[in-house]
Amino acid sequence: MPLGVWAQDLGWGRLSGGVESNSIWYVGGGIRSNNYVKLDYVRGRFGAGIQAEYYPSPLLGYDSNLKGLGLPGKYLSWTDTCWSITAGDFYDQFGTGVALRSWEDRALGWNNSLGGGRATFRTPNDLFSMRLLGGWRRKGLWYGADWLTGTELAFHFGDWDLQGSAVYKRRAVGDGMQTEYAWSALAAYAGHGFNALAEWVGVRGGNAQTLELGYAYGRFSSSLKVRRLQNMLDPMGMNYLPSLSQEQHYMLASLNPYTTFAAGELGGSLDLFYRLKTWIFHLSGTYIWTLPQALENHTVLRMGYREVNLDVEKRWTRRFKTTAFVSIQEYSPSHGERNGTDIQNVFVLDASVKVSREVTLRGQFQYLYSQELTRDWMAASLEMVTVSGWAVHVQDMYNHGDTKEHYYNVGGSWTRGGFKVDLSYGHQRAGLVCSGGVCRWQPEYTGGILRLSYNF
Repeated sequence: MPLGVWAQDLGWGRLSGGVESNSIWYVGGGIRSNNYVKLDYVRGRFGAGIQAEYYPSPLLGYDSNLKGLGLPGKYLSWTDTCWSITAGDFYDQFGTGVALRSWEDRALGWNNSLGGGRATFRTPNDLFSMRLLGGWRRKGLWYGADWLTGTELAFHFGDWDLQGSAVYKRRAVGDGMQTEYAWSALAAYAGHGFNALAEWVGVRGGNAQTLELGYAYGRFSSSLKVRRLQNMLDPMGMNYLPSLSQEQHYMLASLNPYTTFAAGELGGSLDLFYRLKTWIFHLSGTYIWTLPQALENHTVLRMGYREVNLDVEKRWTRRFKTTAFVSIQEYSPSHGERNGTDIQNVFVLDASVKVSREVTLRGQFQYLYSQELTRDWMAASLEMVTVSGWAVHVQDMYNHGDTKEHYYNVGGSWTRGGFKVDLSYGHQRAGLVCSGGVCRWQPEYTGGILRLSYNF
């Protein structure tokens, strides 16, 4: 931060950025590390930035093409009153992202930035705007042969927004190139505590429809999302299809997450919130069917996933609060092709107490009951956080059904301003790691983890 303020005071613009390092010592497998440095500079209407990445050996579960040192992020930009232009590497999204989304998530090891150019224009009253972009998709630390270009037009009328977009792709297949396309139309409304969004996306041989509704009044709020997908898998990985299921934060509730079946699914999710003095109630549910077009032996909708979640938070005093959570989940590993399903019921008690002005303790106990997979689990954690920036934790997840194996983690962190260091040691279970409803596979390992970050 001092560097940014110093540069700004001298009239040289503002510099911001960050450094991040994630390293793991794998018992029996050596040390692997993912490292990032990002810098952004702005002076008036001019902007520039870089992102350097260094992978002596990428962490397990990440793209093996991430090897060595590279500069995959670099750009120059100019922003005027009604228009802007960017040359270099950038991220963007059309509509809800089903037609096009380029984005970065380091927890997933995901980065599908575009290297090329983008231009935008809008009228002074924001009644109309447009974007035109094109570029090569990132591959590893450089660019691949896949090319994409797209445009989006948007109109704004009071509480209404209308958007339309078209995307053209050329994907490398063998020794040649294959042409793909996508288009979308979106209408959105927001006003008087109510919001609504409807989007239709078409691709070669497939389509998707999304409907989102939300309402808030006083202590009550609700949201509903319905989505249908058919043949929406993008080989270029330039669309965004997060799962409709609840994004779980408790260890056992996220043990076996559902992943989107892009070949064909129809589903909906509902969230209801209500606050009553010192109580907060949250009820959510998801039901997802597999389309018969995506199955070999069925001609009707088949259940792919369903869940019901209820959490109740109660603040008993200014220092003490509890949360009780229940999740009932049922998942078809074959997406409905076969009759068998996996059912699990998760129960959580979460308590937090402020023992002094300086120290807060948080404890959890979790239990998972199931007759399928590896059957029953239990988990517990204890965390201490201080206002001076220190935090320590210990947790264990134990399968007392089939494997009788412990998955434990103990560690601590220190935060001061924009700097944070996190050190831990544990045994990690193999499974899916999810962020924003998108998941990657994480192999099992035992080892020590060191995370460093600094942002200014």
